[in-house]
Amino acid sequence: MIIDRETFTDIAKHLESASEGLLRAATGVATLCPEMDPGEPASLRWLALIESMVAVNGEITALETVLRAVLDANREEVAAARAGVVREPSS
Repeated sequence: MIIDRETFTDIAKHLESASEGLLRAATGVATLCPEMDPGEPASLRWLALIESMVAVNGEITALETVLRAVLDANREEVAAARAGVVREPSS
């Protein structure tokens, strides 16, 4: 087993909380954000904040992808064990 069920569930819950928190923050930023004026320094700070949130969202998405891969690997390992196949560790 690559990851136990309890650890997997714990990681998934934390990812979900992070994703929900980011969504709440983005919604808050959208309501606070004034009309954008590209020449205005304050507008540039708002845009930088939004870009940072998009970057964090990308990292959360990457972590979700990794977590799904771990779940798939777990399933493959369990199926192989049930079939009596010994899997060689990958390098």
